[in-house]
Amino acid sequence: MRKWFLRLSCTVMVVLALAMGAVAGTTVKGPSGVLTLPTADALAAGDLSLSYHLEAGDGIGSLAYGLTDNIEVGLLTDTKGTDLGLHAKAVLSQEDSSLPGVAVGLCDDSLYMVASKRLASASVRGHVGVGTGDYNGLFLGVSKMLNAVTVDSGLKNTSMPATLLAVEYVRGGFNIGADVLLSPQVRIKVAAEDLKHVILGVSFKMSL
Repeated sequence: MRKWFLRLSCTVMVVLALAMGAVAGTTVKGPSGVLTLPTADALAAGDLSLSYHLEAGDGIGSLAYGLTDNIEVGLLTDTKGTDLGLHAKAVLSQEDSSLPGVAVGLCDDSLYMVASKRLASASVRGHVGVGTGDYNGLFLGVSKMLNAVTVDSGLKNTSMPATLLAVEYVRGGFNIGADVLLSPQVRIKVAAEDLKHVILGVSFKMSL
C-alpha cells in the first residue's frame, strides 16, 4: 500500500508541474490553506466557511470567517463537541509579482508563520513555514489548480470540476490529496495523511 501511495505521489508531482492556476480553500482544522497546512491567504471580508472532515476516522468540524480581507477567525471541534478550539490568522503582507505573501496565526494550541508564492518558472504555488504543535518545525507545501475543462462525450459536453492538487511535508511525513470544487460554494477533499491515513472532507462557503 505504501509503495502505491509513493507512486501516486510521484504522479501528482508531475501533474503539478504541468497544470496551471492555484487557489486555496480551508484546511482540515479550519484555517485557509491546502490539505492540513495553512497558507498566506485569508478569507475575504464577510466570507464564512463551514467544513467537516474525517481524519484517520476522527470527525473534525470547523468554521472560518473573514473579519477583513487580511484577518480571519474561527472555531473547531471534534465529533462529540467536547474539544472546542480557536484559530485565527493575520496576513502581514499580500503576495505580489516579486514578493511572497506572509501570514502568522494560531490553530488550537499550535502557532505558525507561513509564506506563499506563485513560482512562475515551475507554474506552481509554493508554501513554506515554521510552527509549533501540529506543525512542529519546518513545513512545506506545493499546490496547483487544474482548471475546469469540458469533455466531449460525443452526445453531449460534460464539464469537469476544477481541482486543487497538493503535496505537503510536515512533521517528517508527506501528505497528498485533491480538493474538488463542485461549485464556488462547495468543495470536497480527498487526501492521504503521512501516506497512511485517509482524509475525507466537505466545505461550504457563503458570503454574509
